[in-house]
Amino acid sequence: MYVDKAGRSHASLRGGARRARAPRVGRNLLAMIAWQIGNYLLPLATFPYLTRVLGPSSFGILGYASAIAIYGGLWTDWGFNLSGPRAVVGCRGEKAAINDLIWSVTSAKGVLCLISLLALALAVHIGLIAADAFPIVLMSWLAVLSNVFTLNWVLQGLERFSLFATVSLLGRFATLPLTFIFVKTADDIAVAALIQSSAACVSGALSLVMVRKLGMLGRPRCAWRSAAKRIAEGADMFLSTASVSLFGATNMVILGALCGPYQVGLYVAADRIKTAGNMLPAQINTVLYPRVSTLMLETPKAAARVTTLAACATLGITGLGVVVVSLLSSFVTGKVLGQGFDAAAPVLKVLCFATIFGNLAYLLGLQVLVPFSQAKVRSFVMFSGGLLNIGVSLFTIPRFGAMGAACAFAVAEAVILGTFVLVIVGSPRMRAHFTQITEA
Repeated sequence: MYVDKAGRSHASLRGGARRARAPRVGRNLLAMIAWQIGNYLLPLATFPYLTRVLGPSSFGILGYASAIAIYGGLWTDWGFNLSGPRAVVGCRGEKAAINDLIWSVTSAKGVLCLISLLALALAVHIGLIAADAFPIVLMSWLAVLSNVFTLNWVLQGLERFSLFATVSLLGRFATLPLTFIFVKTADDIAVAALIQSSAACVSGALSLVMVRKLGMLGRPRCAWRSAAKRIAEGADMFLSTASVSLFGATNMVILGALCGPYQVGLYVAADRIKTAGNMLPAQINTVLYPRVSTLMLETPKAAARVTTLAACATLGITGLGVVVVSLLSSFVTGKVLGQGFDAAAPVLKVLCFATIFGNLAYLLGLQVLVPFSQAKVRSFVMFSGGLLNIGVSLFTIPRFGAMGAACAFAVAEAVILGTFVLVIVGSPRMRAHFTQITEA
């Protein structure tokens, strides 16, 4: 091993260089908060406009189409937004390896996107999707196509969150005025869907440019065996990610089928406000996930400390948000949504309360269970929770509409969190991971 004149080993010098180059967590968190604020404040600039111009029913149809497109997006992504950054961490500093990773993931996404498009055509053919709603769904489906070429997961793995925030917000900014220009009546639903999808297309194109400028994207190296390997490796992440659709998207589809577009409109509107209010806790986990993955390989004690701090911060911030929403829900829905959305206020309260369970469960699953090789357990629990949500929804939605969907969502999230806690407490290795924080 090489030792310099000061007696420092070459390995320690390289480790110091890696630490010097490592982006600060605080700066990454600020970048992601800025992204999340822009990601939801920019749509909120058009959100009240759309609810007023389209009305609850037409806005519900738009939400219904978007929910269907979510299935295609989840299938095409296949959990690469989680497994991809971790794979980048594993080959960081090796540009050739990252280039191979990019093209294998992109090839896998391309195949999955084609399958999703064929499934959509089949659903329309056999009548699962109404023919008059198909143009709106098709416009929303452009976001699924853009997902194939979007490389934000590479920027996350490199911990270049400032670039990630930039490309995402530029896509939003570029398409923001189009809604006010082209959406004038309730008949312009397809145009509204197209504009929303175009933001994802612009952001995807910009991510390609940024990764190319970083020198990580080279000549295409399409290896179908590697693509198949990526699909196999991401199966657990896909199952857990797809389970999320068994909550939000599925609830919207069930609402549309059993209660009509008005109830969908109430639920979608409340869910949008809830998501905007949940921006900070959500980004805590997004930013710290690659950092914890790295620390687990180098200093597990530091990883446990970061996870504990993140859990405390998530609980505190989410709890504060729930209190604020509980006090101001009627005011917020009245001012933001306009006439016809009064019934969305109690739905918003329940959805925000459910974020306490959901945020903590997501953090524990990703930062504890996955690093301890419990990804399959995490996936199974989340999938089971999604099925529970569907079962409860089928009972509550016909009776209580959007409120029934929100209650089913809260019950399922609580069960998932409770199960994760039991798994962690019941594992000696995971208990020891956290008790080491108290050791000298």
